[in-house]
Amino acid sequence: MMYGLTVHSNLLLLVYVSPYTENTPGSSDLNARRWWRLAAPCLKCQKRVTYGSGIICANYGVTRGRFRRCDAAWCGKCFTPHELDPCDIAVPKDFDGATLDELEEKRRFMEARPGDHLCASFQCPNCQSQNIRGRDLVPDNITDECFKSLCTRATLDAFWAHSTNTIAGHVREVKYLTKYGSALGFEALPPLGPFPLGEHRGMLQAIVLEMRALEKGKRNETVMFGTARMIRSTTTVLWENSPVSGSDIVLSSGGVKGRYIATLCPSESRWYESFTVGVSSRKGDVVRQDRAYTIEVVHAMMDMWESEFQEHGYAMPLRSMEACMFFLISCTGGFRGFETVWTDLGALVYDLEYCEEREDFSAVSWPVTGRFKNQHGMWGHYYIPIAGLTGSGLQVFRWTQRFVIMLRKYNRTTGWAFRKEDNTTRATASDYAEEIYGKLEHLQNTTCLIDARCCVREDYGMMRSGRRFFDTHCLNMKVSPTDIAFQCRWQQDRAKGGATVHRSMIHTYAEIRNMKPTLLRPSQAL
Repeated sequence: MMYGLTVHSNLLLLVYVSPYTENTPGSSDLNARRWWRLAAPCLKCQKRVTYGSGIICANYGVTRGRFRRCDAAWCGKCFTPHELDPCDIAVPKDFDGATLDELEEKRRFMEARPGDHLCASFQCPNCQSQNIRGRDLVPDNITDECFKSLCTRATLDAFWAHSTNTIAGHVREVKYLTKYGSALGFEALPPLGPFPLGEHRGMLQAIVLEMRALEKGKRNETVMFGTARMIRSTTTVLWENSPVSGSDIVLSSGGVKGRYIATLCPSESRWYESFTVGVSSRKGDVVRQDRAYTIEVVHAMMDMWESEFQEHGYAMPLRSMEACMFFLISCTGGFRGFETVWTDLGALVYDLEYCEEREDFSAVSWPVTGRFKNQHGMWGHYYIPIAGLTGSGLQVFRWTQRFVIMLRKYNRTTGWAFRKEDNTTRATASDYAEEIYGKLEHLQNTTCLIDARCCVREDYGMMRSGRRFFDTHCLNMKVSPTDIAFQCRWQQDRAKGGATVHRSMIHTYAEIRNMKPTLLRPSQAL
């Protein structure tokens, strides 16, 4: 045999000896385009760019519609943010807020890497302008420069959804595949372009998200990513309700939970998915979690309200009494702030009278009712038993009696227990913020219970600080996860859009009486 002793050795010799076909400039032949042999000059430095040494527009060398041929290619380091880009990039910081710079951190989202376009489809800003706006970019036109800046930023975000090692690994494997295909006379890889005119792959939705992310935030200079990304759900809903969604296909296994939709919605595309991963990483998908109260803080807060009650009795301000109960029930019942104010006063009075008749002060069943999210507008109601006297000495039953007596003085026996100043409308958690924050700041200034570096009004929150106290203290007291799950089952049911069993209020209450020994264990440990 001409090349050796075995077929295997001949194949290896063929692969490693066969010369590469020379790279040639992009061809406009749409049917037989040698995409993987493209060599193009960098638009910035004029160096030769291939798929492995830079990034090349998927439409390179192609005439689409009435537009001129695309000639966009860049070396990795030459594809950088536009001068209008504010480059809002989250970087790691130490305890005191000093930046922890590393070489990789300085590059992230500030330049492309060779081969980035292998993992996230890439069309240059001018091609995207043709796709989205139906025209080429005009130099020095402020609107066009803004579009180019946003398009470049979105592209870099999509590129950096993958790590540098991942990109380098794909480039290495592509080189092997093109070598094998060249040796055996076939194309081993599909071309990465061109895309039909108008096919932007979700760039339009990405640009509007980038713009939304530049809006002024409540606590930071710009809104958090968690806020900005909500625009995706809006665009998806609008797509689903527009005529263009007629091409979507619904696959069903016979039930609603078994339904799947094959959609062409751009905000559900693979490219857009990479983009959202990248922009989340760049912005820092930071969730400002409310700080949990400590057991010492909870007791100190209740001691202040106790002193106020001992001094004024039922002449104490109603808002102060409501704030006290809001705080106490959020902490001992494991409620989030918006759930606490859903208290049904009539049901609370019913339970309290039942317990007083039986002289059973071991617990109070706190009633929560309303039209909960994910339950399709159905009215839901739950009773959550809370220990009348917790393990650490919190007087829940006694304060509940005081609360109900005081509300009676204001002719309130039914309806919402927590109300606004108009005495009719259900209150919100923020209505009690000033009263609670004032006492927390007093503790910070007069005791060592709250860190002096803590910003009370930013670190603590009316929504989840009480709930986080409940969770953390139950864990500290080694309460069984099963018991906690039983206590919080109503929240899990509500979040899933259903309930374990839908019953009337009176039947729900009867069921809770039977389960009270188990359901009380978490709050008894507080």
